[in-house]
Amino acid sequence: MNKLMKIGLSISITLLSPAVNAAMVLAGSGNTVDFYYDDTDQGTLDYGTLQVAGDTIFATPSFGVSAANAEGTNIFQNIGSIFVVAKDGYSFSSVDIFESGTYQTTGNGSVNLTGSLQILDSGSPSTNVTNFLDISDLTLPGANVWDASFGYDMTTAMWDNTNSIQLTLTNTLFATSPDMGSTAVINQTLAGSSMGMSINTIPVPAALWLFGSGLIGLAGIARRRGRA
Repeated sequence: MNKLMKIGLSISITLLSPAVNAAMVLAGSGNTVDFYYDDTDQGTLDYGTLQVAGDTIFATPSFGVSAANAEGTNIFQNIGSIFVVAKDGYSFSSVDIFESGTYQTTGNGSVNLTGSLQILDSGSPSTNVTNFLDISDLTLPGANVWDASFGYDMTTAMWDNTNSIQLTLTNTLFATSPDMGSTAVINQTLAGSSMGMSINTIPVPAALWLFGSGLIGLAGIARRRGRA
């Protein structure tokens, strides 16, 4: 089956062929998965050029927000999605998200960041979860680096038979300057996701084992009758 026919093309996922929607683009092929994105989705494009290494996809965005001299709080939000299709013989076992950037404050300036990841089964949109990222301390004065991460286990029963997923990453950056002389700026410079995959194992049905045992038994009876 064409890989493009396995993945959803919008938040309310439906399975469509590439002839129906030509916006879906292959970002890269990993060891056990293929990564796609919708090249009409501006939020995804704003994360920057998508790059694939092994079963990891990443980008180096350059967006951010700042505030100075009693501007109050300025906010920047970005939402982007990628679609991941397991290659034949593999299934999803985990998803890991990693992000990083820089921030700097002076005076009473402050920054904040929230991030979340939605994981959705392309073939069954009702199967989905949304989780928040763990973000490092953003209260250190001066110039600093921040990072965020999240890991999710996909070996639970709800993900059985899932062979394609949509990952939607939401990041909201806040910069606050409460008074004159205070400044705040926060930027994002890296966003990425790694897939954990396992090899599919197809157990031999119990009935087949019983059938094989029956054949062995019949063969033994036939040999004994032959010797008689």
